[in-house]
Amino acid sequence: MLSSLKLLQPSTVAEASQALAEHGENARIYAGGAELLLLVRHGLVAAEVLIDIKKIDRLHRIQLQDGTLRVGACVTHHALENDPLVREHAPALASAESQLANVRVRSQGTLGGNLAFNDPHSDPGTALLVHNPAVILGGAGGERRVPLSEFFIDMYATALRPGELLVEVEIPRLPVGMNSAYRRLHRYQRPTLGVAAAARAAGGAIEEARLAVGCVGPKAQRLTDLEGKIKGAKLSDARRIVKEERKRLGNLLQPVDDLMGSAEYKLYMTGVMICEALEAANGAAA
Repeated sequence: MLSSLKLLQPSTVAEASQALAEHGENARIYAGGAELLLLVRHGLVAAEVLIDIKKIDRLHRIQLQDGTLRVGACVTHHALENDPLVREHAPALASAESQLANVRVRSQGTLGGNLAFNDPHSDPGTALLVHNPAVILGGAGGERRVPLSEFFIDMYATALRPGELLVEVEIPRLPVGMNSAYRRLHRYQRPTLGVAAAARAAGGAIEEARLAVGCVGPKAQRLTDLEGKIKGAKLSDARRIVKEERKRLGNLLQPVDDLMGSAEYKLYMTGVMICEALEAANGAAA
């Protein structure tokens, strides 16, 4: 049962940041609340003040500006799943959002809340990473831009500083000719493994590829070394290279045993699904 909570409803990012600074560790940002309220109810997170940021208009926008899609922190997963701009600009993200949890969570939960919480068993961050995205963080000192790959620090840990909130996600367009795909394994509506791939192929060879894996270890990550090794390879050779890189992938991803699957299973399926996602991305290019 929830204890008595004070609710604040700022109308600007600056007001929300000020409220965070004033109340410190007793305050939590509240947008969709899909994860937060559950944790508070079970006593896993302490909160005396909820700072409801849903009245900040800027946080609800989806806009395409100069080839970059800008998504406000309060945009829901349901909106991202169905928005025409997102489907055209970042189809792997739209696909990941359509598979996230269930209808209730997708309708309630927000992209900003999902990324800021950094649950290791989550889909959007993995799908986003192939776009080389960044997050805009707002605080008392103004705003700063942080690459998403640097925003994720560890399990449930991000680069957010005290008094900061996630304002917006910048999603650059993929290079011309590059297409993307997202593949996942799941159990009880939570992902065991998520793989995003973006690829451009010519003459049966991979000219350029971007790969990201999440849900296996503490955080979603790009596989930049593997991307370089499969560049110029045919898909059949890429499968062999991925298999040969299994040990290195294990060292990078740090797979863990949990209720979603064993570390060994996750690592094995990572190799399988990297190849599936690559094939799907190349199929989209055909």
